[in-house]
Amino acid sequence: MTKFIAISNRRGGVGKTTGTMMLAYSFAVLGFQRVLVIDLDAQSSTSITMMGHERWRHAIDCTKTIGDLLLEIYGDEETGFENYIAHYAGDVHIAPGNRKPDIDVIPSSFELDHREREIMLMNSNAGPTIDKVFDKLQTRVAQILRSFKGRYDIVLMDCPPGLSNVAWGAIKAADYVIVPYIPDMTAEDNVGWFLSRLSALDGTREVRVLPNRVQLNSPAHAGIMDSVHNLYQPLGPVIPARTALANALEFRASSQPIRTKFGLGMPTVESLFRAMLVLFETTNRGSHQ
Repeated sequence: MTKFIAISNRRGGVGKTTGTMMLAYSFAVLGFQRVLVIDLDAQSSTSITMMGHERWRHAIDCTKTIGDLLLEIYGDEETGFENYIAHYAGDVHIAPGNRKPDIDVIPSSFELDHREREIMLMNSNAGPTIDKVFDKLQTRVAQILRSFKGRYDIVLMDCPPGLSNVAWGAIKAADYVIVPYIPDMTAEDNVGWFLSRLSALDGTREVRVLPNRVQLNSPAHAGIMDSVHNLYQPLGPVIPARTALANALEFRASSQPIRTKFGLGMPTVESLFRAMLVLFETTNRGSHQ
């Protein structure tokens, strides 16, 4: 059963790319699952991290990005995705045989915001109010994303900062929403505002918060996390501020074992993977729409 996971927060720089990358590798390598990563952020950090700059640029030159896909098939019921998928992405291999893990990527591009505006123009007569236009656009984006049901075990949707219609489409498509945050003085208000918006959506989805770049010996960080987690359900692990995790964001031309890529950050990857498995087992969600 395909599980759709949105990694989202209206605030930028909180670790959406880090979380997406860690989940993609852990599900594919530790869990031997088929994983699709859909990059919905025009900054394209996840695309470059998972594909490398050269392969990402080639996808842009060939107009094979998520923005191009949404624009091409937005008005059609039949969807064709194959030409937009970069197969066997990442810079990790699995022994024996040094085979590539089953990670595919639909990359983003800097033009995604422009593509969204083009789709909005196509959709401008969808209703009498702008809210109706937005709702139809979001629902159609969610339907397109959900079209991968049955093709993969895990679909990870890396959302942009803010709450664009594409981001809302991904959230509406999701069975699970993971909300990374940094434990600073704005965390409680920022997370609270975002989760209040999610709670107003129709449908059922599990939402968990995930602290990132945590100073493990910081009483201030510990206090902020306690405050946030007293109000909003945590996934379980924390992502510490480790150089090894920051370095793992760099794509390497030569593949390597996952433990080499993440180094001292590997226990965090394993902890995040185990927490997601527990979440799956205790909520039994997947392909809810």
